[in-house]
Amino acid sequence: MTIGLPTAKKLQLALLLLGIVALAVAAWDVATGGFYLTIAGVRVSSREAYKPFRLGMLALVAAIWLGDQVAEPRNRSWERLPAWTPRIAAGIALVSLLVAIRLGIFAAGGSDSYGYVTQASLWASGRLVTPNPLAALEPALGAAVAPMGYRLATTPGAIVPIYPPGLPMAMAVALKAGGATAVYYVVPLLGALAVWLTYLLGARVDRPVTGMMAAILVAFSPIFMFHTFQPMSDVPVTAWWLLAWVLAASPSQLAAFGSGLAVSAATLTRPNLVPLAVVLVAVVAAHAPRARRMALFAAGSIPGGLIVAAVNARLYGSPLAAGYGPVEALYSWHYWKANVPAYGAWLIDLNTPYVLLAFLAPFAARVRHWLAMLTFFALLCACYLWYTPFSTWPFLRFLLPAIPLLFILSSAVVVRAVSLLPITLRTAAVFTLCTLLPIWYVIKLDSLTMFASQRSEHRYVAIGTYLGRTLPPNVVVLSMIQSGSIRLYGDRLTVRWDMLPAGKLDAAVATLQAGGYHPYLLLEEWEVPMFRELFSAGNQFGRLDWPPAFEYRDFGKVSIYDFEDRARFFAGVNVAPRMVPLDR
Repeated sequence: MTIGLPTAKKLQLALLLLGIVALAVAAWDVATGGFYLTIAGVRVSSREAYKPFRLGMLALVAAIWLGDQVAEPRNRSWERLPAWTPRIAAGIALVSLLVAIRLGIFAAGGSDSYGYVTQASLWASGRLVTPNPLAALEPALGAAVAPMGYRLATTPGAIVPIYPPGLPMAMAVALKAGGATAVYYVVPLLGALAVWLTYLLGARVDRPVTGMMAAILVAFSPIFMFHTFQPMSDVPVTAWWLLAWVLAASPSQLAAFGSGLAVSAATLTRPNLVPLAVVLVAVVAAHAPRARRMALFAAGSIPGGLIVAAVNARLYGSPLAAGYGPVEALYSWHYWKANVPAYGAWLIDLNTPYVLLAFLAPFAARVRHWLAMLTFFALLCACYLWYTPFSTWPFLRFLLPAIPLLFILSSAVVVRAVSLLPITLRTAAVFTLCTLLPIWYVIKLDSLTMFASQRSEHRYVAIGTYLGRTLPPNVVVLSMIQSGSIRLYGDRLTVRWDMLPAGKLDAAVATLQAGGYHPYLLLEEWEVPMFRELFSAGNQFGRLDWPPAFEYRDFGKVSIYDFEDRARFFAGVNVAPRMVPLDR
């Protein structure tokens, strides 16, 4: 059946309007959490943004396909698509930024986020070594007096941050420019930059459509999107390496120097990845004059390593030392047996087998620097092959710097295949893929409850603030994951129970009491089995056989125990926990 031109135009207009309205609803859902209303007795609601997004995108794809059926050959969308791609990629980068801000975790709770955010304050104040208020108890409690994200300094009576300085330096600039909240915008901004740089690199090494597809898929990739919500270094280091790639692939001599500076920024952010710079040397050397370009690249790359060495010497006593501790404690030859299947499974499970198409690029596509890209991925994997194994998917974040490269290579293979289709189907095929895969990614992330992270992580602020205004100043809270946030939001001192010897919990409590402190214990629900395993034998407090003084219930439960309540409870005094308000 042939559709007449007037009818096709009307259908196309209707589909375009439907697509615009549906995408507007999706944007509203993301911005506000959805809506619910009743019109003439009919309930109308939308709370899951991916559903109107799916409808809107498929309507737009259908409109493009319909237009191509009746358009003149020179006006078909495939011929005009390269001119659209920069605007589409820029729009996706903007969407990434807005989603990361809307759903981002504006709290410094766990070890990484607390470490980075508070280190930014130290950089802004011009001091990295900070006095330890529990210094007098160091002989008895040892390293337990430092919160997560910090360690004892080589100088007695002080603590120092353990994380590399790159992200805290960037956050310090934001802090100086925009205040305390501005530090949480650094990662979303660098995430948007990473999406845009993925487009630029894909367009440079293959074609604009390849860059556009890769940028869309990176923006929606579960591992990337989730870490744009987190005030952590994974997305920033990815952005710096992508910037180094884009500039290295440029024929400009100044760009070679800029690529080296980007490598310096990446080195400052994650020093253990400095071997990846070797791959960029080969990319820089692909353009003449090779010797001059390589010298400029080296001149830009070296400062990052020198700064890291200077910071390490200042904080840890040696240029080759690291905040995480001795290398032998982090790496072991036999760890590859656990890491290879884990990272391989996470890579495919979170990104679908689409990423495996990257390994067909040498045969099915004509991508410049494909060998360097695959080598970069292999070398990055080698950096973590013998690293301490982890059991949960968020640690795929270690491979984030190479994931955009895999998407570029995979997209190049797909674009090559699409170019074999009739021209009236090509644009529709590309956008269908760029709709269905992101929707799958969003559903996957939702199934992992990661869109609830903002609400879940708020517990650090709520609990810390409440304890700060409820408990007296002489309180010391034994805690693990919240050992930093209680200090930040509650201005109360902490001791890490996980750093105490197995038989020394009761002794640590006695030490704190003898020092004039009132000790409490904070345990998240998932920490309880670890605590019992460590202390249930040989410690009366390790039994957790009395009620908590406070409880927080939202996503999971957090219990705060007063050690003095145990004796009162067994003396027959009623001990009932008070609920910590959510305060959202």
